[in-house]
Amino acid sequence: MENGSFANPFFEEISHYAVRFAQPVFFGDSPTSSYAASLQSGTMTLLKFNNLFIGVTCQHVLAGYREMHAARAGIIFQIGHTQLDPLKQLIAEDPQNDLATFNLTPFVKTENRMTEANFIEPLAWPPSEISEDDILCLAGFPGIWREQLSLGYLRFYSFSSGTNEVHAVSEDRFVTRIEAENSRVAINDGKVLGSLGGLSGGPVFCWRKSELLRAELVGFIYEYQENLDIMYIRAAKVLNQDGTFR
Repeated sequence: MENGSFANPFFEEISHYAVRFAQPVFFGDSPTSSYAASLQSGTMTLLKFNNLFIGVTCQHVLAGYREMHAARAGIIFQIGHTQLDPLKQLIAEDPQNDLATFNLTPFVKTENRMTEANFIEPLAWPPSEISEDDILCLAGFPGIWREQLSLGYLRFYSFSSGTNEVHAVSEDRFVTRIEAENSRVAINDGKVLGSLGGLSGGPVFCWRKSELLRAELVGFIYEYQENLDIMYIRAAKVLNQDGTFR
């Protein structure tokens, strides 16, 4: 996974903060068995409540895996470098909110690439309410930027944005726009900002002002309408600390 950089360290931090707690999630043919593996991908947010390590992505990602798995054999499901059976690790799914949660506790520390540092541990839960005065940062892994470089080797480039405005708020969701010309956006390795399909499940943080600027996890990306530049975000407060949904 690769990302870009800014000359100013502050802008570097705010633009890349959210991606620290995100991993690409993909399913389909194993890249180790084909030089042109047929894959679909999204993003998974990693968070921790007490001793429970949870992965959150969109329910439509899990539904896509189920459909593909039923259609043919040999389908894999992988989060970053960690391959697993999502149905065995599934905690809960909510089609209405378009979210699904997975128990990743067995893989933390036993997998070299998945450590506690990959997981955000909220200071309080549920998070504070969102308003149209708030500023957001978000991240994910666009599928159009995914590359298979060789047998068994995939490269995912991250997209991250650090200063998004809130354009509308309702009970369990809110809306933002990318507006790259007005945001602090990191675009990787000369990649062109185009389709952002693949961000589903990505983390969204709100910058909170206190003695120190801090970021609070407030939502998960679940839909992006490219023609209107509208990104829909499910409010994180729908998630309980045991990984179920209210």
